[in-house]
Amino acid sequence: MRHRVAGNRLNMPEPKRRAALRNMIDGLFIYEHIHTTEARAKVVRSDAEKLITLAIRGRAKAQAHLKAVVDDDYTAEQVLAVARKARFTLDEQVLSNEERAEANKFPIRDETRKLKQERLEGFQKEVLSLIKDPEEAQRALTAAREAMAIELNARRNILKKLPRETTVKKIFEQYVPRYEGRPGGYTRITKLGYRMGDASAMARLEMVQS
Repeated sequence: MRHRVAGNRLNMPEPKRRAALRNMIDGLFIYEHIHTTEARAKVVRSDAEKLITLAIRGRAKAQAHLKAVVDDDYTAEQVLAVARKARFTLDEQVLSNEERAEANKFPIRDETRKLKQERLEGFQKEVLSLIKDPEEAQRALTAAREAMAIELNARRNILKKLPRETTVKKIFEQYVPRYEGRPGGYTRITKLGYRMGDASAMARLEMVQS
């Protein structure tokens, strides 16, 4: 019986195959092109495009979640930007040393507490300048934080397939905006002829620019 052997195994043991694919996909995303055999290029293309699709869907799901609470795209984007700066609520205050002691936290100096309070109030004012009603503003802030968690889940799932967090960051910052709305076809394979020695068919796999 043939179990769990679907797909191109690249004539490698499973652990070695996974490591090789992971490194080739990472190189493709970082440098935007790799040279390899045609067989490997086809496997890498399939797995790489699945990861980009996963990132696009994760971002879209997060945006849809936030837009269900905040209709205006610009306002939603700005609230999300503030939510990324710090975790806070609109009625939150920096704890005094007495309150910190009750919560089993270390005391802080008055100057430090003042700076923290000013910073917190600055974030709160930013949100309230976008949405005047405090209750609506808090709902938007909560939705923004939940949207961040949705996207974070997608990032973690992609990171399981890649060796570096910087690669995942590039996917979301560069490739997701580039390919949003595109129904696949994020990569291109160009044949390069045959390799001297073993006559393996060689190819260039690259990210398309638009």
